[in-house]
Amino acid sequence: MTKSSQAVATAVNSVVASAVAESVLMLHGKPASDWDSTIFQLGFDSCKAVSAQEIAERSLASCHVAAFDLVKGLNYVEFQYVRSQFIIGGVDSGMTAGAAEQVWDVKVIKPVCAQFGFVRPKSQEKDAVRKAEAEAKRRAEFEKLSDTELENKVDALVAQGSKSAMAQATKVTAELEKRQKPILDAEQVARKATVDKIIERVRELAKAKTADADALLTQVALLLG
Repeated sequence: MTKSSQAVATAVNSVVASAVAESVLMLHGKPASDWDSTIFQLGFDSCKAVSAQEIAERSLASCHVAAFDLVKGLNYVEFQYVRSQFIIGGVDSGMTAGAAEQVWDVKVIKPVCAQFGFVRPKSQEKDAVRKAEAEAKRRAEFEKLSDTELENKVDALVAQGSKSAMAQATKVTAELEKRQKPILDAEQVARKATVDKIIERVRELAKAKTADADALLTQVALLLG
């Protein structure tokens, strides 16, 4: 290569290098490298969550087998006893009574029926009548009590600690949850509306790409921790 051709090649390479240096990969208005830690953390958290989910699924499958072994061949009264004790165990794990009931009905017994052909025992007519009468009596007693009185009743039953007391505490807790559900539902609707507004505003600020917008985004990030 002649000196002149070497000079041309050097000049061309210099221009190319300069162009590459100026062409920095950008993501959402920032150099891609600024996002490395965020992307890394997303990958780490996602893979850990999938691993935890796989472990949970295997554990739940074992629970299905254990549940089937417990409920197969039981009559209605016996089946309901197992259900009641299951819910007490769920409450002891930190769930509410209502949530534990959902786990029993949807996450445990429904799959047991599908996988093992289990059929839930039906209540006999006399059992149904007895249950309806007991439920009506219980509802009448609850209606006489305020929320505070019900909460005190739960505390007293839990303090007793016996199986029968815990079963009663579960029923009283379920009544409290039913009373509070309309309020909690309304609060959730209002909470979601607020979150949606915040997300919409953050997107608007991100699109603006101005100093004022960036300052507001920084304040939001600091407030949210």
